[in-house]
Amino acid sequence: MSRSGMRDLGRLSAVALLAGALVAGCGSGGEEAQEPGGVTTLSLWHFYGPPESATGGALVRFLQRYEQAHPGVKVEPRHIPFGDFNRTVLQSAAGGELPDIALIGATSTQAMAEAGIIEDLSDRVAKWGKQDAYLPSIWQTTQVGGKTYALPHVADTYAVYYNTELLDEAGVKPPKTWDEMAETARKLTSGDRQGLAVSGVEGEEGATALVIRILAAGGDVTKIDSPAANKALTQFKQLVDSGAMSKGIIGWNEEDVKNQFANGRAAMMINSATYVSTLRKENPDLKWKIALLPGDTRQVTFLAAENLAITSGSSHPDAAWDLMTWMQDPKALAEYLPDRNKLATRDDVPADGDEARSVFAEQLKSAWAPSGALAEHSSEVFTHVQGALQAAISGSATVDQALAEAQQKIDKTLAE
Repeated sequence: MSRSGMRDLGRLSAVALLAGALVAGCGSGGEEAQEPGGVTTLSLWHFYGPPESATGGALVRFLQRYEQAHPGVKVEPRHIPFGDFNRTVLQSAAGGELPDIALIGATSTQAMAEAGIIEDLSDRVAKWGKQDAYLPSIWQTTQVGGKTYALPHVADTYAVYYNTELLDEAGVKPPKTWDEMAETARKLTSGDRQGLAVSGVEGEEGATALVIRILAAGGDVTKIDSPAANKALTQFKQLVDSGAMSKGIIGWNEEDVKNQFANGRAAMMINSATYVSTLRKENPDLKWKIALLPGDTRQVTFLAAENLAITSGSSHPDAAWDLMTWMQDPKALAEYLPDRNKLATRDDVPADGDEARSVFAEQLKSAWAPSGALAEHSSEVFTHVQGALQAAISGSATVDQALAEAQQKIDKTLAE
């Protein structure tokens, strides 16, 4: 799945207590610890996957390149499963056992900064002077209270995959507006093939497509009992009721959506850049291309990203900073990103000429990410949004009822 940059820490009910534990046990003191043999060992925690996996292996190879260029430094990556990552960091912070670098979800940055888990990098960034190279929406995820607490690492976003053969047969083109999307999806629907597939699975992942649609209609995710959200959810329900989208979407994650598209049971899908390489490798005979998401009041997509942060427990903050800035070098990224199957967060990375990835890079310019109170509670809020989708699609509630109930839950979440 590709939602690694979209999760946050959830509620940090013990932030004050945790911050006290950090002050007592995790301070770096601003000095680099000396190690035998003159070798500096840096620890880096991440949730990309074990070394034998495609995502984890790409990161390991990337770090090995740094070691080869810096013989005096050894990097020890530690994979922590995604579902356990933030909890493990919190527990380790309280115990004074943090790594030098944490590769975290972008929307976790605010909560970790406020809890004292990661260091203020503002002075380092000011001397570095590369912040203007980053896309504004991505750089904003590193900012907390006017200070910089991380560097963007990689990004992912959502666009439209379409089967070129099926669109040609139907005599239609990739839709430019959401009204066109609905009409095109209906024209592409035939037998057991749906025109459009999206993920609607229980939890925050299943909210992504609806969140994109709400934003496109000019809506606010924290105020979904609104005309814009009503328009978005009504359209999704109409697509399901007409057969242009399967009722099964409420059980599909993004991998399932990819499989529907790859097997020809969906002519279009909304999914992330993660599946570009997967489709090419697993389905070499499938004819497909990428198009920008359609627009309504606005044209927008969802940002999924990860940030690199130096923790308050680092014994080697200067060495950690050197590794992080190397990991953001445009030439290094140009080699790493295709292997990692992600997008650049800055605009000076040499293009690789890949047509599909270039469309995603263009789409990234219109990416939206939660901020403020929503960033802190995004996991719960998106889950409530998905709940509205599930209720409306299943028929357990009308669109109006589903949105009103979800709004009550969102208001309660944001008030805590």
